[in-house]
Amino acid sequence: MTTNDRLARRRIVTGVLMLPLFFLIALPGLFLGLLHSPAPHEVEVAVIGTGPQAQTVANQLAAHAKGFEVQTLSDADAGRNAVQDREVRAAYDPATGDLYVASAGSVQATEAGRALFAAVAQAGGTALQVRDVVPLPTADRLGTSALYIGIGAIVGGFLSGLIVAMIAPGLRVRTQVSVVAVMSVVVAGIETFYGWVLFDIFPGNAAAGAAVLAGIALVAGVVTLAGTRLIGPAMVMVSILLLVLCGVTASGLPVPLDMAPAFYNWMHDVLPTARGLSALRSVCYFDGEGVGVDLLVMAAWGLAAMVVLAVTRKKVAVPGNGAFGNLGADEAVVAGAAASASA
Repeated sequence: MTTNDRLARRRIVTGVLMLPLFFLIALPGLFLGLLHSPAPHEVEVAVIGTGPQAQTVANQLAAHAKGFEVQTLSDADAGRNAVQDREVRAAYDPATGDLYVASAGSVQATEAGRALFAAVAQAGGTALQVRDVVPLPTADRLGTSALYIGIGAIVGGFLSGLIVAMIAPGLRVRTQVSVVAVMSVVVAGIETFYGWVLFDIFPGNAAAGAAVLAGIALVAGVVTLAGTRLIGPAMVMVSILLLVLCGVTASGLPVPLDMAPAFYNWMHDVLPTARGLSALRSVCYFDGEGVGVDLLVMAAWGLAAMVVLAVTRKKVAVPGNGAFGNLGADEAVVAGAAASASA
């Protein structure tokens, strides 16, 4: 066995062992860090009214309700609008006992607001009346469907970019990007069919949802394509970490960001797939309100990926891809790798 063969075998064994080890560390670390004890962190709530009663309630909550940021609003319409626009998670009117919430924004945050004001209403001898101004669809009471079809778009785009880069590295960059773009539309069509047709989960116009899903798949695809052309198969772990694991956990869909550790808020600000999932929820439940910043972050990542693709457009070989070619050409290397892994 030549020196090159031994080096190729070591690279293959290292790659085979690193990928499951990476999953073993990253997946439970990110998800358990998010899910193990969600609690309010500066959750915005409001007390409705301008009189002494409302001001007293607001002052007491500001002093004693840990994890909540309390403000006052002038009347019920202002409270309802603030909840619909996701400026506050809950708005309570102590004069009537009405509590305005939007469960489509987050089931956990809605429950946190309800529990807070249920105690306030009980202390004041008022019957709490919950008014859900943006309810979840009857077919999605847990509010998880947008998350899952969004994950489908992320993974579909990621795999499209990876496969094009690894299997057809000799194609022109323009052709590779075109293939990823076509696959992004296909992925979005499949996910839209699930969400709006087959299971009839989401209300409203499916076109906006399909556009966001296509954008999610496209940005995941071109970022993976560009990264693979730049650093080779190592981009698999980078994409899985940043686009899938970090993007999903930092999206605010599994756990609302105002009930998550600050680390996830920071990732949400910068990761395109986290922003994409946030935009998907906005178009599914809130008529697209607030998607501008989400789309800008996605566009910035897409533009950066296109710059990398332009810089690497003359490269034919993908870094590290030769090791994969050796697998089919030299069965002895494969056998040696298997023997080393089992030793």
